[in-house]
Amino acid sequence: VGVGGGVAGGVGGGISVGGGVGAGCGGGACGVAEGACFEPSGTTHSVQWQYVGMGRGSYNTGNTYSYVGQGCGAYEQAVVSHPVGWKIRPICLLIPVLVILIVLVVLLWPAVTPTTAAPDVCDSPPGTASPEEERTCCEKYNKLCPPGQCLIWGDPHIMTFDHTQVDFLDEGVYWIVKSMTVWIQGRFKATPFTNGLAATDAIAIGGPFLKGHVLKVGSLDTGSISWDDQPICTGFPSSFNPGGLGTIRYNGQGALVDNAMASVGNGPHIVHADLPMGVHLQIMRWSHHVNVRIIMTAQPDQDGCCGNFNGIADDDSVAQIQQRLGLAVPIDTSLFKNYVNFQAAS
Repeated sequence: VGVGGGVAGGVGGGISVGGGVGAGCGGGACGVAEGACFEPSGTTHSVQWQYVGMGRGSYNTGNTYSYVGQGCGAYEQAVVSHPVGWKIRPICLLIPVLVILIVLVVLLWPAVTPTTAAPDVCDSPPGTASPEEERTCCEKYNKLCPPGQCLIWGDPHIMTFDHTQVDFLDEGVYWIVKSMTVWIQGRFKATPFTNGLAATDAIAIGGPFLKGHVLKVGSLDTGSISWDDQPICTGFPSSFNPGGLGTIRYNGQGALVDNAMASVGNGPHIVHADLPMGVHLQIMRWSHHVNVRIIMTAQPDQDGCCGNFNGIADDDSVAQIQQRLGLAVPIDTSLFKNYVNFQAAS
């Protein structure tokens, strides 16, 4: 009995060692995380002896344990497995990836800036708001901005809104002003007086601000003045009311863009177009070309031969404008119905 008790005590202590191993993550001490994300990377096995009572086991002990037959001994083998190392379940590798993605979405998601209506002062007539109010209305709401001026003359030379001179010498239809609201295109063609170089043959004005209508003004000998392709201002002087979209006057008054033309022909023939959104054009008609003065405020996403009107003169070279807008206007977006697809030279 003493031997049996001694052995049993020793074996019991041995088994308790297995419990000691379980005190780590292997015994469930890691809780849900262990079961969900960790599993043993391998197992080892050892044999321990358990006292089961005389006549109930298959082994007896002496210096060693010997097999004496089923039911003839007092001990049985107990095989104990011990986890060796730990590894992460593959599915749990997705957890840190998902966490990183969530953090990136939160950090990179664009902030939503609440939109507020422009103050009433931003809709007041020009000259009634203070300089500070005008500056605020312009910067925040694109209202009451000071107008700029673009000049087009000759073959054709252009002084942009940001005061850079550029020269477009090739034939074609070009964007003079392209924005979300105002569309102005110029048709550049060679004349008998420009040695093969192009001059501005006609100007077309359209876009959302004119509600789909188109005003076109060509030279005296090769063009006409039309509203939606119907002749207007056929007399001189004369005027036309474009149905609540401003006024169009045709007379000989106004400052010339090119003073060298002052003594040419029968004097200046100038179309004054006062259009919505404060857009004003003076189009000087000569025998084979027109010169143009455009006065307007900067519009959203504006660009064209008159520049992008962003206050920076250095980004309005011919190459930069052509890189942003391409060369000639495609026929499907041309405001000129009778359009010859002159391909501008690269």
